Amino acid sequence: MARPENRSEARALSLTLPTETFNYLVLLATRGKLGRTENEVATHILVREAYAMQLRAFHNESIPPPTDQE
Repeated sequence: MARPENRSEARALSLTLPTETFNYLVLLATRGKLGRTENEVATHILVREAYAMQLRAFHNESIPPPTDQE
């Protein structure tokens, strides 16, 4: 699982998820995919996606303004 090199650099985060999403994390944890608990699975997915977004400079992307089409 992706974790900070220095655990003292870690920060706590609390999430509220739809029931279906939480249940899927429980299923992944039960099957031993990505972590042993739903919390570990959620952490793994969130960190992986945040790193991927950072690498592709997602923060620099912008939504183009709508075009007037009639």
